[in-house]
Amino acid sequence: MIKNSIWLEVMRKDVEQGMEFTELLQRTADVARGAGGLVLAIKKPEVFTKEGHSNFVTEADLASQKYCIGKLSGILPEAHFFAEEQEQNVLEPGYNWVIDPIDGTTNFMRGYRHSAVSIGLVKDGEGVLGVVYNPYTEELFAAARGEGAFLNGAPIQVSQAAMKDALIVFGTSPYDRGKAAETFSVVQKIFLSCGDIRRSGSAALDLCYVAAGRCDGFYEGQLSPWDYAAASVILEEAGGRIGTLEPYRFSFREQQPIVAGNPEVYEEIRRLAGC
Repeated sequence: MIKNSIWLEVMRKDVEQGMEFTELLQRTADVARGAGGLVLAIKKPEVFTKEGHSNFVTEADLASQKYCIGKLSGILPEAHFFAEEQEQNVLEPGYNWVIDPIDGTTNFMRGYRHSAVSIGLVKDGEGVLGVVYNPYTEELFAAARGEGAFLNGAPIQVSQAAMKDALIVFGTSPYDRGKAAETFSVVQKIFLSCGDIRRSGSAALDLCYVAAGRCDGFYEGQLSPWDYAAASVILEEAGGRIGTLEPYRFSFREQQPIVAGNPEVYEEIRRLAGC
């Protein structure tokens, strides 16, 4: 087990503690892989509905979350949990594991094969570690603050594409249809200014794809913290930028619009979205 004193030294960027820091990231990655394997093993999950339009949770989501919480509790016992399928979520002082047990539940239900387990670690409001694992492709995106971003162990970096050539991924905030007009107004502006657009159904993977240079920017009018907590660290460590729109202040406490991309594309999407 990694002692808290060692972890604090790592967070102060003490390079002598690099092995312990690597161990923490590896153990978190192992949890994500284990949860991903559990998800794929549940072939015909029971499905339940949640508040909002077409908002679902499956027994696989619940099993994945229970697995993640159980395993992560043994890695950093003092950490709190902020997880999608938890009844009450408050970002506490200190460490918080921010978990989406299946990002892309509808994709998972339909066999679309584009979903991920997302585990972020937030310390006093700052994202410090992120792991996003797609069990279908066995791709694991990972990063820790100040240590770079990686895909299956290989370093990744955002693209240098200009907006006119950019491939932009976006989300539609499907659970709140009241945002449809605003969302598609912004997306139309983006489409007319970029190379092309895509809609995948997993914000965590979208942001990781931007981090890896597969796409160049991202926009969604409303996301929850578990959708972007892990991927935000990965994206920033890959040289990208992520933020929100006025009047919100970027945080991991509440739902908010999210804009991300390589530095040039990020600024262009913010401009088109009205900031």
